[in-house]
Amino acid sequence: MRNSTLLLLCSLIGINNYSQEIKNNQAFIDKKNKTNSIQTTSKVVVLDKVIQGIGPAGISSSGIASRDMISEEELKGYPKMKNIPDSLTNLKEYLFILNDFQFCYQNYKQGIYSKDFFIKEAEKNKMNLKDTIHLSDKKVKNTISIVAGYTSNKSIVYIVDSNNNDDYSDDIPKKLLSNLNKQDDILDNAVNVDIEYFDGKSIQKDKQLITVEQNLRGKDFSLMFKFPQYRYGKVQLGNDSYLIISESNNRNQSIYLAKDQPYFDRLDKNNIINPSQYLKINDNYIQYSPITQNLSKIKLTISHNDLDNKATPTANQVGMMAPNISGINILDQSKISLEKYKGKYVFLDFWSTTCAPCIKEFPKIKEVFDKFSQNDIEIIGIVDVRGKMDIKNFINNQNVTWQNIDEKNPLTINKGYNVNSWPTTYLIDPDGKIIDIDLRGDDLNNKLELLKLAKK
Repeated sequence: MRNSTLLLLCSLIGINNYSQEIKNNQAFIDKKNKTNSIQTTSKVVVLDKVIQGIGPAGISSSGIASRDMISEEELKGYPKMKNIPDSLTNLKEYLFILNDFQFCYQNYKQGIYSKDFFIKEAEKNKMNLKDTIHLSDKKVKNTISIVAGYTSNKSIVYIVDSNNNDDYSDDIPKKLLSNLNKQDDILDNAVNVDIEYFDGKSIQKDKQLITVEQNLRGKDFSLMFKFPQYRYGKVQLGNDSYLIISESNNRNQSIYLAKDQPYFDRLDKNNIINPSQYLKINDNYIQYSPITQNLSKIKLTISHNDLDNKATPTANQVGMMAPNISGINILDQSKISLEKYKGKYVFLDFWSTTCAPCIKEFPKIKEVFDKFSQNDIEIIGIVDVRGKMDIKNFINNQNVTWQNIDEKNPLTINKGYNVNSWPTTYLIDPDGKIIDIDLRGDDLNNKLELLKLAKK
């Protein structure tokens, strides 16, 4: 009994000493974190001003596939349109989907799309399945239906389902025009469409302006779409007032952040922030997150740097530290890591096996690879492999001699780049900071010449 009591006493003393050690260590960690952490504040900004006109990106058009080019599986989620005019010939039907992720998710949750189809679509379009918490499982009318065809006198007309009731009988046919490049012409031919969006809690009603025009490329007619509408709000950052602007048909959910100004024609692309990216303003980094699907409400997180902390955030944009990349070289199974190449320039090339422009770039990249010393620069390809193929043979057949990583390999780490279109490229400096994006053709060679890299 005495030995047991002594053992218990020793154990209690040991526990108390260990607990005190934990407290001392935690106090040290808290003190260190207090010194090194970046102080942040958040602001919710409402973009409540809606403007009909050309936004900060300038005039641009979008083209989509007509319904006859869509797979049967995907068409299951499309609305069944009523009262398509039988007087029109050579019909072309379109469905413009304003939010692909929401559209696929709601059709999956309602049993229209299978789980396998939804997951394949999510993977194909680089959708993050964790983000489904921001989606509604109920039907959100975030699509615009359009039909076009020839009249008896061979002119082309189109109809937009403006009230989104899946019925063309109460909509007005309009003559299809082309080359609408002036704001007045674009607005004169625009149609206001009833749509919906999810605000994180409930489904809300909204309006979307769309202009339809003829695509003059090709022998047969097809449609192109413009969205002459944007919304904005204002926020005070430090001593200055800033505009937060969101374009319509904003698939990347990007915003523009620029100093308040009475008028603008087109804003610099350096003013664009995608979700989770940053802009540097007055030595502070501004990070942005969407709240509502239509970006009528967003959140800005402001990181306040002080003299003890001038850390540059990590993000996939110019001026920020490059997120890490690591994996296995497809050609020789060696380990690759971006961290390993600190002290060198690194060129990252995100490409896909089904991307013709990507493959067309290979000879230009090879010129650079053969010209500049690997003591100064490394090239890493990150490949999106589509279908069943021997990717090693594919790379060898394309005469690609630099290292490449299979994006889908479980050992590959490329979190933070969020690439959903190819080719996408990044040039990283010896300190690990991104200094340029989307260098193509001779641009990469010219950039490296300006940086005076050593030749082989």
